[in-house]
Parts: sequence; C-alpha cells; structure tokens
Amino acid sequence: MEVFRSVLTVADSRRSLVALCRIIDLDPLITDRKRTILFWACFIYPFFFHAFSLYTLYYYRNDMLPFLQCVSMWGAAGQCSFKTINAYIHRKRIREMFDQVTCKQSASEQDERVNAHYLKWARRLSVILKMLTSTLLSNFVFFNLYLLRGIVVNDRKFIFVLNIPGLNADPNAGFPDYELQLTFQLVALWIGVWEVVALDGLFAYFALNGASQADSLIVTINRMSQAVEEERAAGDETSREIKRIIQQHGQYLDYINRLDEMFNGMFLMQFGSFAFSGSVALYVARISDWFAIYGIIATSYFQLFFYNSLGSVIETKNHEIAEEFYNCKWFMMSIKDRKMIMLMLQRARTVPTLSVGHLAPLNLETGMSIYKTLYSYFLLLKDAFN
Repeated sequence: MEVFRSVLTVADSRRSLVALCRIIDLDPLITDRKRTILFWACFIYPFFFHAFSLYTLYYYRNDMLPFLQCVSMWGAAGQCSFKTINAYIHRKRIREMFDQVTCKQSASEQDERVNAHYLKWARRLSVILKMLTSTLLSNFVFFNLYLLRGIVVNDRKFIFVLNIPGLNADPNAGFPDYELQLTFQLVALWIGVWEVVALDGLFAYFALNGASQADSLIVTINRMSQAVEEERAAGDETSREIKRIIQQHGQYLDYINRLDEMFNGMFLMQFGSFAFSGSVALYVARISDWFAIYGIIATSYFQLFFYNSLGSVIETKNHEIAEEFYNCKWFMMSIKDRKMIMLMLQRARTVPTLSVGHLAPLNLETGMSIYKTLYSYFLLLKDAFN
C-alpha cells in the first residue's frame, strides 16, 4: 500500500497524504473529478449516526450504563464529523495552501541545504502518518475482539451502544434486527476511522511544511549574515537580501495565520470533546466489561499529544526565527538595514502561533492542562455516581 512506503523524497510524502484522503474519497485537494458514493457517505452517514445517537440517549434515559456508553462514543464521533465539515468549508483555502506548499517544495530542489530540511520533515510526516494509521486502525481490533468474545461465550453484543429506530435493541433479537444494526455500526466505525486518519494527516502535512518553511527562512537569514561578516555583500546587495527575507517572512506568517484560521475551531471542538467524552469513557471502562472503549481512549490520548506536539513545533520555529534575526550580523550593516532587521525581530517576537479557538496556544503545556481536566471530570463522575 502506498501509504506505508518508505518516504525517500518530498513528493512521496505528498502522494502518501493524497492516497490516505482517497481511501474514502475525502479528498478536498481535487476539483476536476466526479465524486463517488464514498464522498457523500462521509457526510450522510454521520448525520444518521448522530440522529440515532440522540434516539439512543432518549431510549436509555433511565439506564445509566448504556446511556454513558452512548455518550462516550457520540463524543468521539462528534469531533470526527466536525473535522469533515471544517475541511469541506475550507476546501478552497486548503487547495490553495496545498498548491503553495507544492511550489515551495519544487523550488527547494534547487537548493541542497533547503531541500534537506524539507526532506527531514517529509520523513517525519511519513512516521506520523504510519502512527496515525496504526493507532486508529487498532480500534477495529478492540471492537472486533469484543464482538468475537461475545460470539465465543454465546453472549451476542453490539460493538457499541447505538439503536436504530424501529429495530429491536436487544442483541439476541431475531433476524434482521441485530444484523442490520451491527452492520451500520461497523460501517460507521470504518468511515470514522479513515476520516480521522486522513484529516489529521492533512493537518500534520500543513504543520510540518510550515516548519520546513521556517527552516528555509532561517537558512536564508544565516546566509545573509555570513555574507555580511565575510564582506561579500555590498550595502545595496544586503538591502535587497533583507527585502527578500522580509517577503519570505511575511509569506511564512501569512501561512501560519491561515493555518490557525482554518483549524483553531477544530482544536477547540477536539479538546472539549476529549475532556468530556474521554472522562465518561474512562468511567464506563471502569464499571463495565466493554473493553473495546480502551481503543477510543488510547486514540484520544494519542491525538491530543499529536496536535499539541505539532503546535509546539511551530512555536519553537517562531522562537528560532526570532533568535536568528537577533544573532545575524546586524551591527555590521548600515543604519537603514539595521532598522529593517530590528523591525523584523520585533515582528518575529510577537508573531501569533497556532491556537485552540484563540483561547490558548496549541502546545504541550495546553495539552497537560487538558489531561488534568479530563482526570478531574473522571473523578467527579466517580464520586457523583458512587
């Protein structure tokens, strides 16, 4: 499978991402081909899933355990649907940014030092895509093991609690009630898993290419500084190079701002869902034999670490750019050039980074706060029901 190829070039990482998106035809990067039933299933199927979840919550309103089991799955499915809708809303901007990244990747091939940075981050993207795919697909293992265990001990189970109106909610009901509901659940799990893999992979692709652009800018600043130190650049040449750096820095800042505009709402939804449904899932796993939920819990923990790690990468690169401006040989330049360097340094120090709904920065520190919030909610549930 193309997704699991060893990434040897920058173009390979791009093809791997597109291959993931096309598994369920959820490819916001392509406009000139006819959409298949898989594309529409990514929107229609979740609609029915959420409608049936509301019905199930009402059905079990007086039965705590299945009610909480349904809540834990509904929260996980909610963030998946939000990601799909968000990608579709921003599909035009996503295509523009994808084309922009492709152009910069192609241009980097002319510069061995810059291309080495793009290749470094492309290899890391390959590792992340493999980890995403493996982690998300592990949910199939957990849920199918839970289903298989029920068959072995002659105690039929649904893989999770979700009732379809008009069908008998009892797993031991006759044909076709059990079979129809189980099939719907399996298909929903399949679509949800691949949606998350593709859309999380899309964000990873953009974030790591943002880091590549930052490294490219740092290389350019470093070269200018060396040329000034070795007196290989006259005053006019230095001014022209500084103007080129200003333009490159502006493009980088615009890229990060657009990335934040597209995804900050998604992060807010993701982390809010994680704190709420994750704590419920922990409690459900503690009081029931539904061990399949541990797959969802592990996935949620991984996603939280994944997002905040990428946010920290961008935050670190912003600091490195500011440090490179400060360390360049500005004191050997003309007064005019010094002023431009000082302005860029000030801009680099105050640059916004990726955020969670503009409420908190997307970094590992925020991730730890959310972990603590989840555990607090878990303890609250434990004490309340005890």
